[in-house]
Amino acid sequence: MSSTHTTSRGSSLAFRIVGWTLGALTVGYSVSYVILSIVSTDTSNTMHRFHFLAGFAGGGLIGVFSVILVLRPGWTAAFHVLVAQAIAWTIGSMIGGDFLSGLYVTAPVGVIVLALLHPDPRSLLRLPGRPSIALLTYALLVTVPTWIYAVTEAELQHGPASDPHVQFHHWSGMAVAALSIAGAGIATSLRGTGWEFASAASAVAAVVFGLGGVVYSDYAGAPPSGWSWIAIAAGIGFWLLARIEAAREPILR
Repeated sequence: MSSTHTTSRGSSLAFRIVGWTLGALTVGYSVSYVILSIVSTDTSNTMHRFHFLAGFAGGGLIGVFSVILVLRPGWTAAFHVLVAQAIAWTIGSMIGGDFLSGLYVTAPVGVIVLALLHPDPRSLLRLPGRPSIALLTYALLVTVPTWIYAVTEAELQHGPASDPHVQFHHWSGMAVAALSIAGAGIATSLRGTGWEFASAASAVAAVVFGLGGVVYSDYAGAPPSGWSWIAIAAGIGFWLLARIEAAREPILR
């Protein structure tokens, strides 16, 4: 009994450490570079302004939801989003050809480890059984232009090694960031426990990504301004639709 209890405590501690570490390595890392690019006057830093901000908006989602899963292990929506992040990181980096060299492999590995260390791993395999067709349809429609943008950016990762954006894996990073936001929206549509927070976080990520494109429209990686405004509108629209779906829940029960 004592051995089992010790193992349980050890797994619980490891679960928290992995979750917080993923959060620090993604969110903390991204925020520091966003600030650096804004306050710096060095061209080698400022030239990456959109990449850093967009990377924070999309790539930071895995860190946010890793921490959320640690704080709220019962929120299956957080795990659904994490699975979507692992898939997005894998697809985006595979297209860019830097799944290993860009360290994008940490996403699927990290999510798998979190699942194995989860206090109740079997609960993560049970789907909620009440997905929102409206949210899913909306998310899939938004995924179409997201996919086009992601593929275009990831292909640039195969450019010359002298390109600093290639050196720092920024092109594939933009593909990962965009797909991560779309993936979060799709995962949210499953409406697992905590899905309301997931929908808000997904919407904020889309808006921040779009705002980055508007403010830094002349910087590498930024989509045309029109598409950036569409990203903002899509994020707001997703949040509003989620609010409508949340309001309908008591009626449907």
